[in-house]
Amino acid sequence: MYLVRRVCRTQPGQAWAVAGYLTKICEAYEEGGRNKAQIYIGGQGLPGTPNVVYAEWTQATIEPNWPTNIPDAVREFNPKMQQLLTEYALELYELATPEKLVERGVAQ
Repeated sequence: MYLVRRVCRTQPGQAWAVAGYLTKICEAYEEGGRNKAQIYIGGQGLPGTPNVVYAEWTQATIEPNWPTNIPDAVREFNPKMQQLLTEYALELYELATPEKLVERGVAQ
């Protein structure tokens, strides 16, 4: 199992607009079967890095996202969102499940 995180560093004051676009983009993928994403914002009235929006979800495997699999809503909203960003990164993490810990010989 993997955790996937999109990190969107926004232009000042654009975090909520980016969160709206990112929500629509994630919902389009979820309609195609991807796990539900959580969208969250840092530094908007709370401690944290300002002007950053995250989308995070889990998936069983990491596979390429072929252009033919991109939903129409993503093609519509992603260019609009990109105009509000200064950086758009993808982070991938393998979850340390009890089964994987045993498989690697670090747990019983």
